[in-house]
Amino acid sequence: MKKIRIRLKVFSLFIPIAFLMSCRTTGKIQAVDSNDHDKLIMSVAWFQNSAEMTALYYQGFNIAKLRIDEALAANSKGSSLAVVVDIDETMLDNSPFESTLIRDEDNLQGWYDWTKKASARALPGALEFAKYAESRQVDIFYITNRDDKERQVTLLNLLNAGFPYATEDHLLTKSDLSYTTGNTSSKAERRFKVSEKYEICLLIGDNLNDFSELFEDRSNNNGKDAVKNNYLQFGLKFIVLPNPMYGAWEKPLYDYKEGLSNKEKTMLLKSKLRSE
Repeated sequence: MKKIRIRLKVFSLFIPIAFLMSCRTTGKIQAVDSNDHDKLIMSVAWFQNSAEMTALYYQGFNIAKLRIDEALAANSKGSSLAVVVDIDETMLDNSPFESTLIRDEDNLQGWYDWTKKASARALPGALEFAKYAESRQVDIFYITNRDDKERQVTLLNLLNAGFPYATEDHLLTKSDLSYTTGNTSSKAERRFKVSEKYEICLLIGDNLNDFSELFEDRSNNNGKDAVKNNYLQFGLKFIVLPNPMYGAWEKPLYDYKEGLSNKEKTMLLKSKLRSE
């Protein structure tokens, strides 16, 4: 009888310990797999907090001002000059939306909820540059891959942030059906639309697709060969701004596969890292 009691005591002690160990193990698994957007933490933290990010934006827009001055000085024909800019992570800061993704918000609907607020702030140097261009009578055209249904909230956001040229005729959204090549992410035909009446002296964006259709195909060396072949244009006609949070650069890293799990994405990313 005594032996049975001892065994029961040992067994009763073992159950809660085993249960706690099971909970801890389960908790760790859930912490890793509960949110596919945890990989954004470092890039969003850098974007929102680093002084280097701020410096790079100021640097880009300072160079852009110089390029406007040079274009005006060389404009002997008196052509109407324009600058083409992207909006998201170029003129407006949407990193707060990326923060909501990390907190496990719905991706698509969450984005539309964010743009409806029209509260994204101007990025460092963006507003000053836009006002400078306006003062030099150089038009700004905002070419964005936001949907047509976001036009009004986008214009409102630009106005709320103080941007000039925030008008219907200076905003070209994703579904401009009169100017499309079938590639809904391409901005080539919308740039052409601007060039019909203006000489585009400068393009500013956070994605190579913001500059030329030459960079749309990234199947060859992740697009780096196209950059090398056009390296003289960077800092001259193309101003690239930093965005480590998202972009077309991600797709070749995931081998252009859709619907990958967080674990699968992590494995692919690790396989693309160089150690020498």
